[in-house]
Parts: sequence; C-alpha cells; structure tokens
Amino acid sequence: MTEEKPEIRSNLDCWKAMQEAEYFEKHPCYPGVSEFGGEGEVAMIQNFHPLDHDTQLVVIGCGYGRETLKIASLVGRVYGIDVSKTILDKAVSFLHERGVRNFVPVLAEEYKTMIPYSIDVVFSIVVMQHLTRDLVLDYFCNLSERLSASGTFVIQFLEHLDEYGQQDAELRVYEPSVTWSVPQLVQLSRAASLSLVEVRSSLATPSALWHWACFRKAT
Repeated sequence: MTEEKPEIRSNLDCWKAMQEAEYFEKHPCYPGVSEFGGEGEVAMIQNFHPLDHDTQLVVIGCGYGRETLKIASLVGRVYGIDVSKTILDKAVSFLHERGVRNFVPVLAEEYKTMIPYSIDVVFSIVVMQHLTRDLVLDYFCNLSERLSASGTFVIQFLEHLDEYGQQDAELRVYEPSVTWSVPQLVQLSRAASLSLVEVRSSLATPSALWHWACFRKAT
C-alpha cells in the first residue's frame, strides 16, 4: 500500500513540513543551528531606521534566531514570526543560551493577534521569495496597520533576471524562489498603504538581484 502524503493546504504548510524535517540542520548554506553573520543585516536596518532600547521590532521568518541574536541587544523587544512551534522552540533555546531575554516567539498563524500596535521596524531577509504573493501581501497589509508613526519596513526581495524566474510559489513541499521586480514592489506598497522609500540592489548571482527595500507609512 502506498503511503498517503499529507495534504498541502497553504504555503505555510509547505514550510512547516520543511522545518519539521530540520531544514536549517540539512541546508547546505547553513552550518546547522549555529551562530554566524548577522552584522550586515543590523547595518542594513540602521541605514533606514535607528535602533535603540525602546525599539519594537518584528522579524518575518525568524528561523532559529541567527539574525535576531545580533539585533536583540540593540532593541527593546523582538517579535519573531515563523511557521512551526518546532522552529520557534529552537529559536527560543538558541537565543536563551546566548543571553537573549527580549525575544517573543510568534506562530505565523497567530501573528495578527500576537503582534501589538506601535511597531517600529518590520524586518525580513531571505524569506519573501519563499512565500506566495498573497501571503506577502497579507503580512504587509496587516503589519503596516501596526506601525508607529515613524515605523519602517526593511525587507529583502529576490529578482530573477531571466525568463526562468518563478512568478509565485506552488503548494508542494519544496523551496520556492519567487521573483520580485521594483515595479512589483511599488504595487505591493500601494496595496498595503505604504510608500516605497528606497531600493538598494546588488547582484546575488549572474542571473538574480537582491533588493533591499525600505517602506514607510504613506503620507
């Protein structure tokens, strides 16, 4: 008898399955659940928004807390959103072992009730290309409503430069790579009542760009 595969109902289900299967421990780009890097991410946030001990910051797709480790000591509180209790438990353990006490784990399915208002920074790196466009829009629309008056989104996107760029994620267990162009970022900002303030781009591979995009409340 062939074993039935679990139904994949959403992009979150896809990522939950990968996290339950020890995604970070097995991925070739991560040396397991370990401390490395993160300084560049902090510098990128500070290019667009100052960090201090009153700052309330949200990380979309916090993983096991690698970037959060470098951010947490500079801010008042970090809310880390991810898809499964398994990965959030790893984040709590990883950060607690390193003295971080201001991290709040948030399941993705509960973020609309868990994230407070008056958030100062929404941050994400190497995540948006792995989500469906509808889910990205959901995060932007709901978190933009929770921004403080000077609140800022600092988000990384991927753009493929050839015809093979994926337009949206599929509902199956794999690692998608969804392309975002600058005009699409403008459209996203308008849909979420944000202003796209600046985009800083660099070559990720010969056929793809990283875009660091800064958004603020539309005026």
